[in-house]
Amino acid sequence: MHKPQLLACVAATVALSLTLPATHAEAKRKPDRKVEAFATLKAGLKSANFHTRGMAYRGIAFNKKDKELKTLLKDGTQDPQWIVRAGVAQAYMHLKNKAWKKLVHDALIRATLDPREVLPVLNVLKPKDAIGAVVSAIADKEHERQNNIVDGLVALNQDTLGLFVVTALKSKDALVSAAGMRTLKQLNPVLHSRHLGLIAKKLGKKPSVIEVLVTTANKAETTREWAYLKSLKPGKKNAALKQKVAMARARYGDRAVGKQVLAIAAGATGAAQISALEAYKKIATKSDVSALKKLLDGSPDKRLIFSVYEILALVGDRSMSGAAKKLANGTNVDLRPTGVYYLGRVGGAGQLGAMHKYLKDALPEVRLAAARVLAWLASPVSVAPIRESLDYEKDTGIRKALIFALASIKHKSAIQALMFYTRERNAEMRQRVVRALAESGEREARQGLQTALRDRSKQVRVEAVRGFLMSDKANSVRVWKRALGWLPRGTLIAFTAEFKGSFESFLELALFSRRIEMREEALEALALLPKQQPTLLRKVLQSTNNDDLRVRVLNRLVKLEGKKAATEIKSLALSSSARVRVAAIRHMGVLRKDKETRELLERFLNEPNQSVRIAAALTYVGG
Repeated sequence: MHKPQLLACVAATVALSLTLPATHAEAKRKPDRKVEAFATLKAGLKSANFHTRGMAYRGIAFNKKDKELKTLLKDGTQDPQWIVRAGVAQAYMHLKNKAWKKLVHDALIRATLDPREVLPVLNVLKPKDAIGAVVSAIADKEHERQNNIVDGLVALNQDTLGLFVVTALKSKDALVSAAGMRTLKQLNPVLHSRHLGLIAKKLGKKPSVIEVLVTTANKAETTREWAYLKSLKPGKKNAALKQKVAMARARYGDRAVGKQVLAIAAGATGAAQISALEAYKKIATKSDVSALKKLLDGSPDKRLIFSVYEILALVGDRSMSGAAKKLANGTNVDLRPTGVYYLGRVGGAGQLGAMHKYLKDALPEVRLAAARVLAWLASPVSVAPIRESLDYEKDTGIRKALIFALASIKHKSAIQALMFYTRERNAEMRQRVVRALAESGEREARQGLQTALRDRSKQVRVEAVRGFLMSDKANSVRVWKRALGWLPRGTLIAFTAEFKGSFESFLELALFSRRIEMREEALEALALLPKQQPTLLRKVLQSTNNDDLRVRVLNRLVKLEGKKAATEIKSLALSSSARVRVAAIRHMGVLRKDKETRELLERFLNEPNQSVRIAAALTYVGG
C-alpha cells in the first residue's frame, strides 16, 4: 500500500475511534420525557375532543419557559366550549394569574350555562378563594343569575356549602346576603346536616339565621339531626326568639330546656300558652307537677285545662282523679273531654270498656279523647270497637285518631283491620296505616304494602318500600329495584341511617341505578357505613362495566383512601375504556413518587388514544 493511502487510512481509523464513544453515549442517553409530555400537551390544544383540549390547556401552564404560553392561554379564553375554558382557568390558577376570575365569573353569569357545570372548576382552589369567586359573581348587579348560582350550589352540595352560607350572610352587600339566606332556606336536615352545624356555630347569634334554622327543625321529622339547635344563642334581650329555640329543642326531646319551656307556658296566654305546653309534653317530668297545677289557678279556658290534665296523665300523676271524674260526669260539655282523657290514661286497661262507650258519645271532642286513650292503651280488645266507630265516623280528625289507634295495636287482628284503610282519602292517614303495616312484620300485611306501592302519594309509597325492606326479604330486592326510579331525594340517606349495616346490599343496588342523582346520593350515604365503604366501593368497581359508575366510584375511593387505592388506579389505567383510563391516569398524581407509576405514565405518552396521552402528559408534568 502506498504511503499516502496508508496515512489516510490511519487518519480515518483514528477519527472513527474518536467518534464512537460519543455516538455510544448518545444512544444510551434517555429521551427527555418532560419535553415529550409538553410537546404532547401542545399538540392537544387542537384536539376535537373538548375534555382533551381542556386538559391540554391546563397542562401547558406547567411549562413556564414556553415563550408562547401567554398567547396560547389568551387564545384559549376565546374557546366556545366551557370545558375547554375551564382548563384555561385552572391553568391561570396554577400560574397565580387573576385572569381565571374573569373566566369563572363570565361562565357563572352566562344564561346558557348551568352553574353546576361551572362550579366544580373551583375545587382546585382553597375554600376561601373558591367562595370569594362565587360571592363576586353574585355581587355583580349587571345580571340576574344570582338565584341560579345559589340553586347550583345547593344541588352540588359540596363541602364548602356551609362556609359559603356563613360568608354570604356576613356580607354587607344586599345581593350576596340575600343569596346566603336563599341558600340557608333550602338546606334540610337529611341532605345538609353537615352544613347546619357549622352555620349554627358561626352565626348562632344572628336572629335571621336562628329563625330559619328553627323553622327548618320544626318542619323536619323528630328522628332527624337537631344538635345544631344547641348552638343557637339568641341572647337575653330577644326573649321571643329564645323561646322559639327552646320549644324547638323540646320538640326533639331535649330535657335540658324543660324548666325554660314550662316558664314560657306560665308567662303566656291563649294559643301561645297551648303551644308551649304542647312542646313541653314530650319532656315533662313528675318534678314539675306543682308548677303545672299552678296554671289551673284563676279562670283557665278549656284548652289550658285539657293540656295540663293531659301532661299530668302522661307523667302518671293521679292526684287529679277525683276532679277528673266530676269533669267526665258533669254537665259542662267543654270539660268532659278532659275528664275522659285523664281517667283513661291513669286508669289504664281498667278503663277500656268506658273508652269503647265514649267512642259513641254525641260530643266529637269526647270521641276524640277516647280514641287518643285507646291509641296509648293499644289493646287488641279495642280492634272491634274501633272498626265499628270508623264505619260511621265522618269527622276527619277523629277518623285520623281512630286509625292511629288501630295502627298502634301490635296484633294480627289490628293488621287485618288496617288493610281496609289503605285507600283513605287523607294521605297522612294512609301513610300511618302503611307504616303500621310495615312495622308489623306480619305476612298478612304484605298485600296492603303491595297496594300502597301504587299510591298517588310518594311518601306513602316510600313507607311501603320501607315495609318490604323490613319484613319481606323475598320481595324486597324486586321492590327496591323498581323504587330506585322514583325515590325522593334524601330517602336513601334516611334508610341508610335507619338500617345501618343491614342496608349494605341495597345501597350497592342503588349504586347501579340508572339515575345519576341516585348514584350520587348512594355514594354520599356510604359515609354512614365507614367500615363497609371501601370494601363496597371495590366490589362495585370489579362488577360494573358502566363507565360513569366506574369513574364516580373511583373518585370516591381515591378521595377516601388516597394512595391505598393504588391497585385500583393502576388496574383501571391499564385496562378500561378511554374515559375510565383518563380518570384513573389523572388520579395517578397521588402516586407520582412511585417508580412504577412514573414508568406507566411514560409508557402512556405513546398511547394511540390522544385523550390518554394528554391525561398522562398532564399528570406527568405535575397537573
